[in-house]
Amino acid sequence: MDLESDIVLVFHPIAVHFAVALSCFALVLDWVAYWQHRAEWQFAGRLCFFAGVLALGVTVGSGWVEQLLPRPASVFDAQIEGLLFYHEYGGYGVLGFFVILAVIRLRLAEPPPVSLLVCTTMGVLGVLVQGYIGGELVYRYGAGVRAVQVLSERHHEQKKAPAEQSAEASMSDK
Repeated sequence: MDLESDIVLVFHPIAVHFAVALSCFALVLDWVAYWQHRAEWQFAGRLCFFAGVLALGVTVGSGWVEQLLPRPASVFDAQIEGLLFYHEYGGYGVLGFFVILAVIRLRLAEPPPVSLLVCTTMGVLGVLVQGYIGGELVYRYGAGVRAVQVLSERHHEQKKAPAEQSAEASMSDK
């Protein structure tokens, strides 16, 4: 791997943390502002919401770039294929949902109605599910983890070694 791919592999997890934190914090601020009728909390919730949507865009974009990069074969490729599919397209869906919410929120006067807060709650649940799936990919299967990729390369080399040795032995017998 080269420096650019290493930066992308490091950048996506950083962006994910901002997206999750900002969208969750915005939701908490919005609900508190709704119940307490405080304009400053509404403003803070609105600011965090739009920053969270921006962070979601950066997260999905960096994940898209990451999946375009060549990656070495892993011993877990068969197990993670389905999860990667759901994670990728789930990310596109969550981002699209939040962009729609952002457009609606831009057109509505403050405070946001309960229906928008409920939809935002559903969107944040989607973000949390995406975070869980991404965590499973990293912590259970080692997707994007350099050490797992190096160990997988060694595993493939060791699998080839006995076959190559038997081929060499048969050639020396002749």
